[in-house]
Amino acid sequence: MSLIIDIFLAILLISAIGYGIVLNRKIVLLRRDQANLERLAVNFQEATMRAEASVGKLKKAAQSSSQILSEGIDNAMQVRDDLNFLVDRGVKLSDRLESSVRGAENSPTLSESGVGSKSILNPIDLANKFLSTKAQQKFSPKEMAGSNEFSAEIASNGIAKSEAERELLKALRAVS
Repeated sequence: MSLIIDIFLAILLISAIGYGIVLNRKIVLLRRDQANLERLAVNFQEATMRAEASVGKLKKAAQSSSQILSEGIDNAMQVRDDLNFLVDRGVKLSDRLESSVRGAENSPTLSESGVGSKSILNPIDLANKFLSTKAQQKFSPKEMAGSNEFSAEIASNGIAKSEAERELLKALRAVS
């Protein structure tokens, strides 16, 4: 019986030695792959950090774009409100002008004074007629030299503008 136990122990030892050799080969392969696994882990960590930094940059860019867009929308709304205000004022002024023109058409003093309704209905013709009579009044160099005020407007086109006309032109330039 002792011989059977010895043979059984020998078989177990041989199988343990064989298993140890196979296990040793796998451990050597695992150690060799451990360096690759460490490099893979480091690369994965770097990629994760870059992704987190990129996400932070994207958030900042989105916030900046959102702020710029919000400011643009606010500016556009202000311009829209200004335009609505100007349109309302224009409508009110046109209504006032229309009512004054209608009142002037019906006024007996204008028809008695000899001013035709055509010139009242078309104020542009009146303005052109006024400007053409003003343009015909040229100033001689003696008149210009004798005046206390020298105006570039008088010298350039020969039309003297009153103070009210100059103020009106300044106001129109300031608005545009």
